[in-house]
Amino acid sequence: MLAIFGWGVGFYGPPVFLHAVVQRTGWSVALVSAAVTLHFLCGTLIVANLPRLYRRWGVPAVTLAGAIALALGVSGWARAAAPWQLYAAALFSGMGWVTLGAAAVNALISPWFVKRRPAALGMAYNGASVGGIVFSPLWVFLIAGYGFAQAAWWVGAAMVLVIAALARKVFAVTPQQLGQHPDGEPPDAPAQAAA
Repeated sequence: MLAIFGWGVGFYGPPVFLHAVVQRTGWSVALVSAAVTLHFLCGTLIVANLPRLYRRWGVPAVTLAGAIALALGVSGWARAAAPWQLYAAALFSGMGWVTLGAAAVNALISPWFVKRRPAALGMAYNGASVGGIVFSPLWVFLIAGYGFAQAAWWVGAAMVLVIAALARKVFAVTPQQLGQHPDGEPPDAPAQAAA
């Protein structure tokens, strides 16, 4: 679900948003494209610092904060009345989407898998493709039928609620807290090997 929302809203969404903003405001494609570029550039600043943010506040809190930032950013894209507001929204959406992107997926999968990590990551990253398959047409449908502002509110609210539930019930739990070990295998026992 994390990758579905991350890519569906934060990666595949901006090209759809570009068209919706140009249609709503009459601004040039170049002006709105600059916001898309800013969105992705801002994300690079956050993703480079995710390990530090995770150590300081924890993966669940950072992930939820990112989902909220992404929802606020997309809402800002839908409501911007001046270019500076669009660029401010792009900062929020860019900061938020990477907390639901590849680095976040890796941070959440890593404690659970060592030997089978590549397979687990491959499965988790399928969510990125599903996000594009589901959200690209969903954005187009919702924006055409209900307007960008309403679509942004619905998708943003659903995303925050789902990520909040996952952050509390799933992301906050480690294998050790459940008495388990990565890959579901028993821990290496040096004492047993020596005997």
